[in-house]
Amino acid sequence: MDIISNRKISKNILQWYPMDKNSNVLQIGYIEAEIIEELCNKTKNVTIIVETEEQKQKIIENIKNNNIKIKVVTEIEKYSDNQYDYVTLIGTIKTYENKVEKKAYRRLEKFLKISNNLCKDSGKIILVLDNKYGMKSWTTLKADKNIICNQTYALSKKLIDKLFEMQGFKKYKYYYVLPDYNVPNAIFTDDYLPNLESINRNFLYGAEEFENFNQTEAYTEILKENPQSFKFFANSFFIEIGKSELEDNGIEFVSYTNIRKSKYQIQTTIYEDRVEKTYANNEAREHIKTISKNIDIMNQKGIKTLDRYENDKIISKYVKNHQSYDRILIDLLENKKENEFFDTIFKYQNNLQEKLEEVNYEQIKDNNVFIKYGVNIEETILKKLHFVKYGLWDLIFHNSFYIDGEIYFYDQEWFDYNIPIEFIIYRAIAYFPVAHSYISGKELYERLKLIEFLKVFEELDSKLQDEIRDDEIWQLHQRTRTGQTLLDLYQNLKDEFNQYKKIYNLTTMEKATNTLKENEKLKEENERLKQQINEIHESTSWRVTKPVRWLGKNLKRG
Repeated sequence: MDIISNRKISKNILQWYPMDKNSNVLQIGYIEAEIIEELCNKTKNVTIIVETEEQKQKIIENIKNNNIKIKVVTEIEKYSDNQYDYVTLIGTIKTYENKVEKKAYRRLEKFLKISNNLCKDSGKIILVLDNKYGMKSWTTLKADKNIICNQTYALSKKLIDKLFEMQGFKKYKYYYVLPDYNVPNAIFTDDYLPNLESINRNFLYGAEEFENFNQTEAYTEILKENPQSFKFFANSFFIEIGKSELEDNGIEFVSYTNIRKSKYQIQTTIYEDRVEKTYANNEAREHIKTISKNIDIMNQKGIKTLDRYENDKIISKYVKNHQSYDRILIDLLENKKENEFFDTIFKYQNNLQEKLEEVNYEQIKDNNVFIKYGVNIEETILKKLHFVKYGLWDLIFHNSFYIDGEIYFYDQEWFDYNIPIEFIIYRAIAYFPVAHSYISGKELYERLKLIEFLKVFEELDSKLQDEIRDDEIWQLHQRTRTGQTLLDLYQNLKDEFNQYKKIYNLTTMEKATNTLKENEKLKEENERLKQQINEIHESTSWRVTKPVRWLGKNLKRG
């Protein structure tokens, strides 16, 4: 997990959360340097309580902000200081495991009382901890992390609610964090619980090499049954507690693109009326500028978009009461209107081809997307493609809505000059898995006249993903093997062994058979030689020369 630490993903747990710039904050317990740095950047003054001088020194070495105080406190119950605007308990229940109370609920009870005393009446307490019944506690193979043993640092939502009631807290809001608060990738709320699509934001980082089953697949099955059940199985909680009042910040959902290289990482926040995207780190500022330019291109070319930009943010209209374009296409398939389905896609293609400005072969033969990304393509294939100058290659069905008879696009992050319109349609189908459940991929590509380009399109798409994706994070994601994977691996090894054994036995039998054959040949040869000797002994010449042979032997002895 060192790779994850190097990417500073842990700061995501706080980066999205709006805090008063003029506030004073107290964090109880040692936490990652990047989270402390985020607190310092967001607020006026930050105080960190740690247990040892070693922890204090480590923070001093890693944090260069001058608005921080670090206090070593060995008896946390006796700590008293000025009241704070925010008291944060980020990972505190885990940090003080086996140091303050044995059971997690007793520890939380104590820290809630301490926080209540240290927080202003108008202030907030931020509690971040693991859920006792989080999905990772079911999939783990490690005894100390399962639902039986994790009670020393994790608590269920029901028990947390009970402790809030005991403490007199009535105003609070839950945020449900995946894969967990250490490496946040998606943060859901009661107003925005995951569905079968958004649950795939649960991007796992291979924290364990082996698991019982895949977490995201398990969440998918639960969501099919009852989306509300997700709250019981969410891996971590971020809970915002108002000591007296709690003004709703309007945030319904947050996600990060941690799988990408740093320069492409963005934070997406969904509010009740809008969606905002901004850079997740300073390196990604340029990517936000690129998206802004893409919005300008769409506006210039008459392509409807839900997006606008303002102050390093991409702001989109949050569409709730209109169908996404892929949903319209699915409806056609569900109603067995295949011809209309394909006709609709061809109209979509022709419309984009016209608006993105088609260019001829002579204009692109020495300057096109295949050359840029090093994809070899035959000239005969190249000449059959229809290139457009403005290659917004993510104009897929999934990224569009159908509103009042018009298609409106959003999330257009990517651009290259001189791209085949057929490649845009290929991606629209490749990233439309539901369609493949109605019509085979082969038939989809054949009827859309893409089949002969498939190989080069797959290679080009792979090259584009390589440009965007952080390979080390991707490898971590693929690291974990589930019980089913292990069973498959065992079966494969077993099959290979049986095959080897079969070959070995055949080889041994062949060797034995060959040896027998050789023995038979030698035996036959021996019999033939014996026969020849007997024939010689019986011959007249052998009998006539007998005295000469006797004389020769005796002369040698003499």
